[in-house]
Amino acid sequence: DCLQCNVCQKTGKCVIKDDGVNEFVEKAKTADGFVFATPVYFAHPSGRIYDFLDRVFYSAGGYDAFKFKPGAAFRFKPGMAVASARRAGTTASLDAINKYFGINQMPTVGSTYWNMVHGLYGEEASQDEEGMQTMRNLARNMIWMMRCFKLGRESGILYPETETDAC
Repeated sequence: DCLQCNVCQKTGKCVIKDDGVNEFVEKAKTADGFVFATPVYFAHPSGRIYDFLDRVFYSAGGYDAFKFKPGAAFRFKPGMAVASARRAGTTASLDAINKYFGINQMPTVGSTYWNMVHGLYGEEASQDEEGMQTMRNLARNMIWMMRCFKLGRESGILYPETETDAC
């Protein structure tokens, strides 16, 4: 869990080491987009993804006690959330992950249905025809968005200015 020690707000690095969070944030700086996926346990995302996302987004910018500091590692890069469940809880899980995108100025990638597949085991999920169709369309949409953003950058289209002064 995040310790809320705020050291990362000064250093850009989480004080908890050797678990991949700091390495991920460094790689995120050069990434074109992000896919975060979770199994669904008790109708919500796994605790592991919550812990990871809290620390990643907070240490890369996020909120401090006084104002929002958008993390440049994620800002204006497409984010895609995916959930896999036996039955219920997928939309609540997608909503929870998508909130990280919204607060970090990340466009959210959608598909032709909710970004989910159903099945108790991997082989069952791959038999979810509608879910697999949704995943294929989702992947195509992500690729399209990343290409559009790249073309925009190459054409000199600037990102919107971000205001951060108001509390």
